[in-house]
Amino acid sequence: MDEHRLKCFVAVYEQGSVSAAATRLHMTQPPLSMLLRKLEGELGVGLFDRSGHRLAPTATGELFYLRAKALLAQLQTMRRELREAEQGARGTVHIGCATAASLFVMPAVMEDLAACGLDITVDVQEGEADHMLQRLRERGLDLIISRSEYRAPELETHAIMDEPLHVALPPAHPLAGGARVRLADLRHERFLLHRSPLGTGISDMVLRACQQAGFVPNVVYWGGETLPMLLMAQRGLGVAFAPQSFGQLAGQGLPRLLPLDGTELRTHLNVAWPRQLGLTPVAGRVRDLILARFAARDPDPGAD
Repeated sequence: MDEHRLKCFVAVYEQGSVSAAATRLHMTQPPLSMLLRKLEGELGVGLFDRSGHRLAPTATGELFYLRAKALLAQLQTMRRELREAEQGARGTVHIGCATAASLFVMPAVMEDLAACGLDITVDVQEGEADHMLQRLRERGLDLIISRSEYRAPELETHAIMDEPLHVALPPAHPLAGGARVRLADLRHERFLLHRSPLGTGISDMVLRACQQAGFVPNVVYWGGETLPMLLMAQRGLGVAFAPQSFGQLAGQGLPRLLPLDGTELRTHLNVAWPRQLGLTPVAGRVRDLILARFAARDPDPGAD
């Protein structure tokens, strides 16, 4: 049984005669009558009662009509979905995200997907950079959005959300009410820094800047996520560093972020994907949306 036979049967059922159905199908009556006979023989049932002047569907024919209409609709839907999947308009993309990416990148991506009317499901997984990299190599992830600088020849990487690095001081700190903070004025503070398991990261920049300012910081905490360190700074446990975009969360139990005075430290996220292995159409569509929205730009160039 094929789609053509189903369409022929449906036409005969809906038109009530072979001749009318043949006209609708742009074919002659004898081949259509022969096709119906073969279909009934293949199924082993009678679909029409031919005893009167007009074809009347049998009870079996009534049931077959309902199933045939459903099958034809499913075939049409399947073709549409396959076209959309090939064009990257339908499917699932698996993305490994750092916290900053989940907070500031993915909401905008979901807005863009909704605005474009794309039937795309985004499966976000968070974790340490080295774990996400392994998942990418195993094809468990399509893309990674991370702060880490991946220096692997098999990866293609693009920078997004380039922005200045700010400092978070405890609310009671003497410098917390100022407009800017000099790094040298923090030489006696307790530092809460990011761990950088792969390549270079925020902590590497901070440590180099401190060395250039003439001191080695007292690091009392190494962590993988920014939010816990900001909460610690809010509780007076030390000073933390965060990208400017985290300032959007100020007032929600987090400290105010202050620009560094005399020291230009900048950071960015990186989108990475396998260089040799081609992305699925849907993963390529989402990657392009991310790069178009965020590629190498300051999220708020006028902010201090």
